[in-house]
Amino acid sequence: MRQDILRDENGALAFANGDFATGQSDQQHVMDILDLQPGELKEFPLAGFGAINYIKRTITADEFKRDLKLQLNYDGYNNATIDTSKGIENLNIEI
Repeated sequence: MRQDILRDENGALAFANGDFATGQSDQQHVMDILDLQPGELKEFPLAGFGAINYIKRTITADEFKRDLKLQLNYDGYNNATIDTSKGIENLNIEI
């Protein structure tokens, strides 16, 4: 379980008691991996799944899960469970 500065539902920094809110941030990290394009993080150019790119492509759910699992492994989430049984649009990731 990772601790980090938290963001609100709009992506802005969250505050508590006049300071940055901190707490469990694993789900926030997973969402970042989904949204980031490869190369967008200069320090880690291979990090980033770029989920928007998969919307326009014709791929199988297995290919989608394989690529996403690889990106999650890069960030240390080695036992992630990716559920695409309700379609890729209704993705569920358990870490």
